[in-house]
Amino acid sequence: MRSLLIFAGLALGLAACTETTTAQRAPTVAPGVPIAVESISGAPDAMRGSFSSALSSEASARRVDIVDPATNPRYRVRGYLAAQPTEDGQTALAFVWDVFDAQKRRAQRVQGATVARGSSGDWTSVDQITVNKAAAESMDQIAQFLAAQDQAVAGSSPPSAGAAVARAAAANAAASTPTLALRR
Repeated sequence: MRSLLIFAGLALGLAACTETTTAQRAPTVAPGVPIAVESISGAPDAMRGSFSSALSSEASARRVDIVDPATNPRYRVRGYLAAQPTEDGQTALAFVWDVFDAQKRRAQRVQGATVARGSSGDWTSVDQITVNKAAAESMDQIAQFLAAQDQAVAGSSPPSAGAAVARAAAANAAASTPTLALRR
């Protein structure tokens, strides 16, 4: 009986140590909607480069077409990053993205923050995992906006055969890994 109680206690202890995870939802896709990332400000150069790479990867996963700003994209994106202390003593990587339309009017603001593991309250606490999470959250919100805008445009006019061909070509082009063209 005693060994049964010890075994039950160990089982309960191990169960308490088990981490539960929730299934993540699939990211929103916005195939063929060309955007240009014009700037990422506020971060040190090394962090900006790391974030740019992560954002490019996340854009590819969402089939968002990142193009050169000189190509007259449908949307232009400008971002700002900040490492800041949280109320509970940790560090958050905060982001703000302004999405501008072809007429250079702000069409959407995307913002959020990802908590880092460190507690320095500055950039030294921000690791690659935090950067990747913030880039994923950023691009997911941007893709949601782009997809909603694309649906609104598609709903306002009847689809043509030319538009279907153009969308298919854009989707194929988006399958390749995009690169970010940043201006300083």
